[in-house]
Amino acid sequence: MSSTFAGFTAAQLGLRASQQGLNITGQNISNINTDGYTRQVLDQISLNLSNCDRYSASEATIGYGTLVTDISQIRDPYLDIRFRNEAADVGNADEMYSTLQELESALDESKTDGIQTQLSDLSSMLQKLSGSVDSGKYASSVKSSAESLTKFFNQYANSLKTTRNDLENNLTKVDVPDINEILENITELNKTIKSGQINGDDALELMDQRNMLIDNLSSYVKIDVQYIPEKISDSLSVDNLKIDLVGNNNTINLVNGNDHNTFKIPDGTTKLNVVDSNGDPIKDLSGNDIGTDIYDELSSGSIKGSLEMLNCSGVFDSDDNSTRGIGYYEKMLDLLASKFAKTFNDLNNSTLPAGTPDADLHNLFSTSDGSTTITAANITLASGWSKDDYGLTTTTSTDPDSSGANDVIMKMINALKDDQSFVYSPDSNPSNDKTVFTGSFTEFYSTLNTTLGIDAKSTKQTLQSHVAVASNISDKKDSISGVSLDDECVNLMKYQKSYSAAARLMTTLDEAMDTLINKMGVVGR
Repeated sequence: MSSTFAGFTAAQLGLRASQQGLNITGQNISNINTDGYTRQVLDQISLNLSNCDRYSASEATIGYGTLVTDISQIRDPYLDIRFRNEAADVGNADEMYSTLQELESALDESKTDGIQTQLSDLSSMLQKLSGSVDSGKYASSVKSSAESLTKFFNQYANSLKTTRNDLENNLTKVDVPDINEILENITELNKTIKSGQINGDDALELMDQRNMLIDNLSSYVKIDVQYIPEKISDSLSVDNLKIDLVGNNNTINLVNGNDHNTFKIPDGTTKLNVVDSNGDPIKDLSGNDIGTDIYDELSSGSIKGSLEMLNCSGVFDSDDNSTRGIGYYEKMLDLLASKFAKTFNDLNNSTLPAGTPDADLHNLFSTSDGSTTITAANITLASGWSKDDYGLTTTTSTDPDSSGANDVIMKMINALKDDQSFVYSPDSNPSNDKTVFTGSFTEFYSTLNTTLGIDAKSTKQTLQSHVAVASNISDKKDSISGVSLDDECVNLMKYQKSYSAAARLMTTLDEAMDTLINKMGVVGR
């Protein structure tokens, strides 16, 4: 026989395990709508001391019931990794698409008049002037149309500048502070979780909070999450959380247990760096300085998307395959404005001798800020034309009988519809010049709008693809880690029945004990 009270121990442990199972089921049900909550389960083992009972009359051993060893969460680490990688791609595409939408709002002329309409109006005014150059009837109309065109250039340039400023402010004042706050909160949770585990508390709810922060962090940058066992004593080990930024060339540590590094953007720049607690740039895992800008290390995430749209200018960069960010559309608009201004200035000065001083030129367009380079932001009517110090040159002929000649006006009209070579000169070396586009002014702007539409559409499709994959992974995560009412109802019945059975076992053992103590040896009395 086993020891007298061994059965009572088994029944008592069964009651306790069933009670804890009911408590955990209630915890799961009550948190079914709690964001980030991970389903908890009871971990049990069969209790067997693996040695023969001292009072047993046989070699066979019987266990002593069940033992609750832990309460754990149901998570799939592989799905966590896949979800966080996909979240980084979603963040990258989402940031780029939202910026392209802003650019579309600034440059789209499908619903309102703009540069293309004004170019057409200028051509129409020049056509009217060409038929009455003697009277100059339409000269003021041409000037008014040209002025309206310069204002459209200014307006679009300001809109692009606003888009850039908004994105910079969001990056420096929202995204980077959010990341740093997440890293700090994760570190604080690490300390609390570790302390709780050392003191026997699993801190599962705190781990849920930490996992939500890690998921949020993964949308900003691509990360690698590791749980490294740390031995506290011979009988206790806890997991030390380590989070690294996965770079293109280096792995940059962000969190290591109770310590974390910080993202930093120097004032007035769009460079990004990671610094330690002393504010010094950190080193890679090999001990080498990473430098003051980790942009090239970013592989995905909304931070990469923001920096890409701020820093990349497509064909205007040394890498022709560079992303067409805000800079591309700014430089294209500048190229259109400067080419337009130079073409018409040259035509209006065609009667002046070579080497005429700048102050004596009859330019139609100049800069509003005094600079020597005309851009979309500063293009304006030249002061001399604006004040009627001089007007439009109508002909190159010096023949007194050439009254009514309009060859220069016709050249201006043709210049608006003829193909032009739009050349970008990054420096003073002509061999580095790039022909960005060949076509008319109207075709240039139309192609710019088409390119923007294609960029927005392709980015939207990329975003939708990543969102679909992330949603699919999230659903799989929820099916494993989320609370299911059907499963919990089954658990309620399971633990209720096991509790009743353990209670019945206790009653039966009590009856057997009563027989043993009170009824043995009284037969026949």
